[in-house]
Amino acid sequence: MNKLIVILATLLSGGSFWIAERAVNDLPTRVDVDGRFLRMRVEGQGSPTVVLEIGLGGPIKKKNIMQTEVAQFSKVVAYDRIGAVETKSILTGEEIAHELHAALKNAGYEPPYVLVGQSLGGVYNRLFASLYPEDVAGMVLLDPTQEEFLDWMKIHYPKRMLSKAVEKNWAEGAGIWKTMDQARASAPLPDVPVIVVTGTKFIDDKLRIETLPVWTASHKNWVSSLPQGQHVLAPESGHGVQIEAPGLVVDLIRNVVESQRRRASSDAGSVSTSPRDEAQP
Repeated sequence: MNKLIVILATLLSGGSFWIAERAVNDLPTRVDVDGRFLRMRVEGQGSPTVVLEIGLGGPIKKKNIMQTEVAQFSKVVAYDRIGAVETKSILTGEEIAHELHAALKNAGYEPPYVLVGQSLGGVYNRLFASLYPEDVAGMVLLDPTQEEFLDWMKIHYPKRMLSKAVEKNWAEGAGIWKTMDQARASAPLPDVPVIVVTGTKFIDDKLRIETLPVWTASHKNWVSSLPQGQHVLAPESGHGVQIEAPGLVVDLIRNVVESQRRRASSDAGSVSTSPRDEAQP
């Protein structure tokens, strides 16, 4: 009996260490950005690095199924914006882009990056790409916020816009309008693949029925102005495309990643086969 107890105790002890190790390994990495810490969860290997940008608010709470799937073919980073975990009076898209860029650099995750942003996260992605065009290999924007749609809402449904109370008590909420102004004034995006996904799932709601065509058109009009723009409809999904249609999103990300790898391979081949300069006599 005593021998059995010893064996069980040994097994349980070993199991506890294994569980503890798994728990520690699953904790997000804390990256220093000018004395403040931003949490990152990193999975997978390979280039380009895929960076997941959530919508308004929302810190890392649990693993994202989409991140695990993307990690099967490339390195993928999910992170908490500093403004989501620290008190600030206002947080704008350009600040978010600068902080993310610094965090990626400090963590040692080199470009190129494929940016994946949902809702207002798509605007943050656009600002990042405008500020750091050489670092961006492509973007997949999931039901992103567009200036054209907000302009329409201000005219037709001004009372359904963001409340003053939210703007006052939420740093990102307070920064929305300045962020949109930054997007309007931003430099052109780099000439890379940009895929915009619109969630068009039917919802029997009067406001949704009226606004969806305007929302969809704002995506179509914007993406048509981009050299490598592509507009994709997701009829099985509403606004949370990454949750309602993760398979579609993963496939689109894979397409952009593979496109970048083909470009990188082609560029490397061009360099290796180019004739050397001959010395002049």
